[in-house]
Amino acid sequence: MSTSKHPQPQATLHFHKDDSILVAIIFVEMQGFQLVLGAPELRILPSQPVLNRPIRQSMLLSCQVVVENKNLVTDLQWRDPNGRVVGEHGSRGGTGMHTEAMPDGLALIIPTLQERHAGNYTCTAMYANTEELSKTVTIKTFIAITWEDAPVEQFPILNSDYKVRCKVTANPAPLVDWLQNGEQIQPGGRYVFDTDGLLIQKVTEADDGTYTCRAVVIDTGELAEKNIRVEVHTPPTFEKMESSVKVVETETASVTCKASGKPPPTFSWIKLPSRENLAETDRFSVDKHTGVLTIRGVIKEDDGDYKCEAVNQAGKIERTVKVTVVVKPRIVAYKNISIPDDKEAKLSCSASGNPMPSVTFRKLTSPDKFVVGAQNDDHIIVENTKDPERSETIGTLTIQSVLRTDDGLYECIASNEGGVALKNGHLTVEFKPSFANTPMREAWSWQNNPVNLTCLAESIPNATITWFLDKKEINEAYDLNLKKFDKGPLSTLRVTPIDRKYYGPYICKAVNTHGSAEHEIVLKEAKPPSEILQAKLEVITATTITFSFMGPAGDGGLPTRKYAVQYKEERKDWNEAKNKTWPVDSPYILEGLEPQTRYNFRFAAANDVGFGVWAAPEHHTMPKRSSPEEPRILSNSREDGVGTTPYSDHFELTWKIPADNGEPIDQYSIKYCPVKRIDGVWKEMENQCYTKDLSSTDSTTFVLRDLSPDTHYKIELRAHNKIGFSTPGQVIIKTARDPSNTGADTPVSASEGPALSSGAIVSIVVASLFIILIFIDLSCYLVNRTGLLMVICEKTRGSKTSDEDAKLGSNKDSTGPGLSMEKFSETKVPIDEKEPLKEGDKQPTIQGSIKKETSVDFDMKKSISRTSFVGKDSAV
Repeated sequence: MSTSKHPQPQATLHFHKDDSILVAIIFVEMQGFQLVLGAPELRILPSQPVLNRPIRQSMLLSCQVVVENKNLVTDLQWRDPNGRVVGEHGSRGGTGMHTEAMPDGLALIIPTLQERHAGNYTCTAMYANTEELSKTVTIKTFIAITWEDAPVEQFPILNSDYKVRCKVTANPAPLVDWLQNGEQIQPGGRYVFDTDGLLIQKVTEADDGTYTCRAVVIDTGELAEKNIRVEVHTPPTFEKMESSVKVVETETASVTCKASGKPPPTFSWIKLPSRENLAETDRFSVDKHTGVLTIRGVIKEDDGDYKCEAVNQAGKIERTVKVTVVVKPRIVAYKNISIPDDKEAKLSCSASGNPMPSVTFRKLTSPDKFVVGAQNDDHIIVENTKDPERSETIGTLTIQSVLRTDDGLYECIASNEGGVALKNGHLTVEFKPSFANTPMREAWSWQNNPVNLTCLAESIPNATITWFLDKKEINEAYDLNLKKFDKGPLSTLRVTPIDRKYYGPYICKAVNTHGSAEHEIVLKEAKPPSEILQAKLEVITATTITFSFMGPAGDGGLPTRKYAVQYKEERKDWNEAKNKTWPVDSPYILEGLEPQTRYNFRFAAANDVGFGVWAAPEHHTMPKRSSPEEPRILSNSREDGVGTTPYSDHFELTWKIPADNGEPIDQYSIKYCPVKRIDGVWKEMENQCYTKDLSSTDSTTFVLRDLSPDTHYKIELRAHNKIGFSTPGQVIIKTARDPSNTGADTPVSASEGPALSSGAIVSIVVASLFIILIFIDLSCYLVNRTGLLMVICEKTRGSKTSDEDAKLGSNKDSTGPGLSMEKFSETKVPIDEKEPLKEGDKQPTIQGSIKKETSVDFDMKKSISRTSFVGKDSAV
C-alpha cells in the first residue's frame, strides 16, 4: 500500500451504552489518503495475535475490512471458540457477549470476561460474493491480584501470637512478601509467612506500625500493595489507687478508679453484694471514660464494698473498693441547768456520729475552747465517755464550787472527720439578792415635787422587794403620797414630799429563796443656792463689761445652772432695773451699756430649785466714748507665730468685730507689706506696702490678692469710728510656694511647705494619739456606756445635767435676760398616778446615774428576759 501524499489523520470517538456498560469504540478515519490496496483482508484490533486479559473486565475486539470497495463486503461476522456466530447487541438479552456494527468493521464486545471466554475468536466476511475473508485472534485469561481478606486495621493483643491477615488470590499464583514501616521483613524468628497472612509470635508493643502486604505475579507483571495499620492492644492494668475511701454524709463525694491500657479502657461500677450497676441508679453517676463514681447526697446506707471493672478489647480487670460513710456529728441531748452558787455544776452533752465524735465546751464570752481534762482554771474539768452500742460520746463539763461569774451560755462542740456540731446550753448560778449595782444612795426634792427612788436587786431567782420608812413597811393604800411600782427585781417608789416627814432614809429590802439584802436611799430637801461670793469685773469698754464669778458657798444640794446680773443706772430705783442671765461656763458679757454712765450691779446664782438672793453689789462708771477696741484677727499660726495660707497668691483675712466704745464703726483699714526677719525683728520692705479701706462694716472677711509666692507679709487691721482709729490688730503670714503645673489657686502639698521640727512632729503624734483615745473612749461611752468619759459624765451629771433634766414643777428656762427676780414663777407638772416618772419628765435629780442593761435568765425549761438599770439615779 502506498500513498500519494501525507494525509492528516483524524480520530473520532463513538460512545455506546450497552446495558450500563460504557464501551468506547475508537474509529480512525483516514481522510485524504489514496490507498493502493493489494489483496482484500480483515484486520483485528488490537493487532496482537494473542491477547492476555484479566477476568471480570470488559473487552472489545474490532474487525476491520481492508478492501478497495467496501460495498462488495457481505456476511461480516464473529465466531466464538466453538465456531458459533456471535449475535448482534440485544440478541442475547444485552448482557452477554455480542457484536455491534462499526464504520469499516464489526466490534466484538465481551462485557465481563470470564475464564470460559478463553480461546480463538475468528472474524469472517465474503468479498464480492466470491472470496471468503478470515482473521483469528487468541484470548487468554488470567485472575488479577485480589485482596480477599486483608482488613486495613488489625489489633493484636500483647504477648499473644497473632496473624496479620492478608489473603491474596491470582492466576497465575502470586508471590507475597511483607514490609513494616517501609522496611522489608525477613521470614524467620518471630515472623512466619503463611498463605493467608503474616504470623507474629509473642506480640510486643514494638510490633505497632504500618504493614505492607505486597503481591507480585511474574507472568503478568502485575504488582499490588495493601497497607495495614497494626495497633497492639494491651489489657487494662490498675494504677495506684486507694483500697478504701471515706465519704461524708449529706455531701457529694467521688471515688476514682484508675487503670491504663491500649486502647484506654472503659469503666463501670457495681455495688456489692446487690450487683447494682451504678450507672443506672439514682444519686449515682459513672463516667465510663475517667472511672469517676459520683455519689450525690451521701447517706449512711451507702457504706459498703464497690467493684470497679475496667474493660478494653484486650481484656477486663476488677478491683473492690471499701467505701466508708462518715456520719456528721449530731448533738443528741444538751440541757440547761440551774445550780446555787458554791455548789458543783455538771453540764452533760451527748453527741452521735461515725466515727464517734469528741466533745468539748466553750463559754460564749471566751474565744478559747476547754480541753479534755483539767484546765488552767483547776475548778473546771472536761471528760469524754464513749458508748459504742449507741455510737455516742457523752461530754461532761464539771465546775466545782460555781461562782456567779460562771453563769452564762456554754457551747457544746462535737467534732469528727465529717464536721462540727454546735449547741448552746445555759448554766444558771442561783444566788441571794445583791444591791451591788444600785448606785442610788441619795435623792433630792423640793416644794412638793415627786421623786423616784429606784433600787435594783440582782438575784436568781428574782427577789421580791418591799420598802420601809422609819423601819415601817410602806403601805401605799394608807398614804397617797407614796406609790410603789413593781415588786422586783427592779422596784420604784415615788415619793411626793408634802411635808418634812417624807424626807429621810428609805430602806429597799429584797428577799428570795437564798436570802435577803437591804439598800438605803436618803431623800433630801434641795434649796436654792446661797449668795455669790464675788463678782469680778474683768474687761470694761465704753458699752460692755465682762464678769467672772466665784460660786455660792452653798449649792442647796443641786449643781449651779445659771448666773444672773441685775443692773440699773445709779440714779434710778431697783424697780426699774434690767436683768441678764447666763448659763454656767459661758462668756459672762453684759452689753448695751451707756458710756460715761454710772451703774449699780448685783448678782445671783440659780440651780433647779431656783435663784438665790441678790448679792455681791458692784458700782462702776463706764468709760467715755473712744475709738474702737483693737480688732482680733483670726488665723492659723505655726509654733513660731506665723500664719499660713495654702495659696501662693492670695490670703483670706478674717477678724472678729471689736467693741465700738460708744460710737459705731464706720470703716476698716487694712495695710499689708512684705517683710523679712532681721535679727529676730520683722522689717518691712521699703515702698512695697499696700493699703485697703473697707467702707462696709457688715463683712468680717477680705481677700488680699496679687501676693507673691513663698513670701512673708505683715498685715495690720484698724477699726474706725468718728472718734478715730483703733490700735491695729496684727498678724504675720507666709504664702505658699508657687505650685508647678497647677493653677494659682491650687493648695500646695504639705511636702512643699516648711519642714517641721522634731518637736512639732512629736507634738502632732501625741495629739493624734490623744484624739484617737478620745474617739475610742467616746465610742465605748455611746455603745456600751463604759470608759473614762462615761465616769466623768456620770459624776458631772450628779451635780449638773441630771438636776436640769430631773427638775419637776418649774420651767427650766423660766428666767432670762430682762426678767426680775420677782417675775420668777413655779409651774407644776401633773403626774400620772399609774406609773413612775419617765426619764424625759421634769424632775429633781439624784446624784449618780442609772445604766440600762438586759440579761437573760434560764429557768431550766424557759428563758426570762429582764432589764437592769445600773448606775443611773432618777428622781421624780
